[in-house]
Amino acid sequence: MNRLRSAAVLFGLLAAAGVAQAQDLKQRFVGKSPCAPDIQSEFSDFSLRLDKTQDLTLLYRGLSAAKVVMIIESNSSGDHCGVVRDVVQITHIAKDFEFRCFDPQAPTDVMVGTSIRQGSTKPVTAIDAWRIDLKKQKFIETRDKVTCTAEGWDGEDDGSDLVDEAKKYAAHHKSGQFASEPSTSDTQGAPLVQVTIEGELRKAKPIERVLPKYPEEGLKSRITGTVELHVVFARSGTVRLAEVVSGHPLFAQAALDAVRQWKYPPTMLDGKPVEVDTLVFVTFALNGR
Repeated sequence: MNRLRSAAVLFGLLAAAGVAQAQDLKQRFVGKSPCAPDIQSEFSDFSLRLDKTQDLTLLYRGLSAAKVVMIIESNSSGDHCGVVRDVVQITHIAKDFEFRCFDPQAPTDVMVGTSIRQGSTKPVTAIDAWRIDLKKQKFIETRDKVTCTAEGWDGEDDGSDLVDEAKKYAAHHKSGQFASEPSTSDTQGAPLVQVTIEGELRKAKPIERVLPKYPEEGLKSRITGTVELHVVFARSGTVRLAEVVSGHPLFAQAALDAVRQWKYPPTMLDGKPVEVDTLVFVTFALNGR
């Protein structure tokens, strides 16, 4: 009986600590500008268009003690920073946020989850999951069984957002249509090449962006992998430098050949064009793998 009481007390303390931590997090972020100096990223930062009709975006930040995702509403004043409406975090070092998550019970809802992939690209069941209430602009934790996929998606090119992607999932009854179209009719092993660019250029519409070709040797040998590139865009928006940081050597040249042809509009700072130093991730995958 004493052990049960001790366990109950411990559980109660942990729950209270979790609630207090969540409240502290909201006090720190909600209502502030994401550009505020005291909530800047220490490690990484990227955004996804959430709901274009409300000018809402999801902003991910890697902090020293946690990974956080914020709902950002644009300011009517034209301030590019906007205002934080809600925030959720994960402190477990092995967990990562998933942004392609779907609840079969509510397929048109936009979901965010967490997982521990350990390099896997297969669909997974989220460990934690939050439904995004677009009217209240809040995260709502759910216990529903939510499926997340690692497929890439770049909504900036075609103007779509996460609301559109959820609708696609509901219409097709499968985990979204985020990747490029297969270049072969072999639907059981069709090659998929997905590209993600970090930083501010995620928000920019490219002038020229060539998709890497899947190497024939990789197709024949059924090899998959991701290449991480360090890319520097010149003030003109063309690629001045592209070099491999990590990844399978079979895919490195294909990724470099494509990315070196990219061109973006000049990035302006205080009215002057500046160079942009960023990371690009190119994933070569096969359907079902």
